[in-house]
Amino acid sequence: MRVKVLGSGREVGRAAIAVEDSGGALLMDYGVNFDENDHPIFPEHIRPRDLAGVVLTHSHLDHVGAAPMLYVSHSPPLFATPLTLDVTRVLLHDMIKLSGQLLPFDEGVVGEMLARATSIPYREEVALGDFNIKLLPSGHIPGSAGVLVESRRKVLLYTSDLNVIETKLMRPAEMSGVRADAVIIESTYGSTNHPPREATEERFFSAVREVVESGGIALVPAFSVSRGQEILTLIAERDPGWTVWVDGMIREVADIYVKHPGYVRLYGILAKALREYNVVRGWQDRKSALKEPGVIVASSGMLKGGPSLYYLKRLGGNAKNSVFLVSFQGKNTPGRQILETGFALPEEMPIRARVEWFDFSSHIDQRGILKFLRELREVEKVILVHGVPKAQEALAQRIREELEVEVLAPSVGETIEL
Repeated sequence: MRVKVLGSGREVGRAAIAVEDSGGALLMDYGVNFDENDHPIFPEHIRPRDLAGVVLTHSHLDHVGAAPMLYVSHSPPLFATPLTLDVTRVLLHDMIKLSGQLLPFDEGVVGEMLARATSIPYREEVALGDFNIKLLPSGHIPGSAGVLVESRRKVLLYTSDLNVIETKLMRPAEMSGVRADAVIIESTYGSTNHPPREATEERFFSAVREVVESGGIALVPAFSVSRGQEILTLIAERDPGWTVWVDGMIREVADIYVKHPGYVRLYGILAKALREYNVVRGWQDRKSALKEPGVIVASSGMLKGGPSLYYLKRLGGNAKNSVFLVSFQGKNTPGRQILETGFALPEEMPIRARVEWFDFSSHIDQRGILKFLRELREVEKVILVHGVPKAQEALAQRIREELEVEVLAPSVGETIEL
């Protein structure tokens, strides 16, 4: 068995892992990154006609955003959980709306791709050429999965994005006891550890309460997929009686989540939030959201655009309000700019509102990775992907010290023999 890293090698995002055997090739994920000018960066090329199948592990664009490229002239079978397929459709159409002139596919190709898709539940075995695959819950976002790949020679576990803690939306990953010759594991936070989730939730809720009960509005920019729904569930579970508004794609994705109750831990609480909270359906609603103390949960999470940027311009100048960031803030994004300088791009508007960042990461940390690997069986080789070199080097050293296995951190384009 050969593993070729087409993306996510010594970088975060752009996930694309090809597994080859004498009987053909299997592709796991085919994602896209965006540069500072929002131009797409695609994985390395693979011939679609050589693929026995494509597996999408979850619906974030850095794992699915390039997948339609494989269906422009060929139609390899596609597999994912039903929830991943439903959210992927929404995200790809939105990406085309925003960046269509920069993409080598359109809505028609997305339709062709999803027409070739088969939804499979967790733990159901599927034969693809000489491979047998099985999706396992990865704990990352609703519908996310790791992939167990078996050939006649080797067993490989690809975790994709992974989490081993309980959150409002997710149960921990369920891969303990899996036997594999090699494991490909994410290393996004390979050199750091997250604070306890319960402490983060309590700090966030207390901060929002202080703002709302002092007569202010708490703006919560959040990622449309998973993070926004997690924040809504967190607030609804405690039922504080605040006025809460939901704006942007967060609501559309939440509607999909409640159609798949088996993939959401606190499904009933999320459904309650959607029934009781105010949905922004137009500009008049946006004006209404600004008229009284409360919470506005809006996309996008890094304040790069969308309704959250609209609210920032109207709330950021008032010290009674707050901007509570709950998503990762990439370099040179408005969210990062506000945290580091107190000014909002591009107008350099001073932000007088209270600004804080809360670590609601859905990625496993170093402590979790070491524990996760100890609970697998017979692993001889660990392959680190989806992480920057500095984090991977720190993690690799800890793995070698504690587990005495071979650890590799391949670059994009590198092939590994198992």
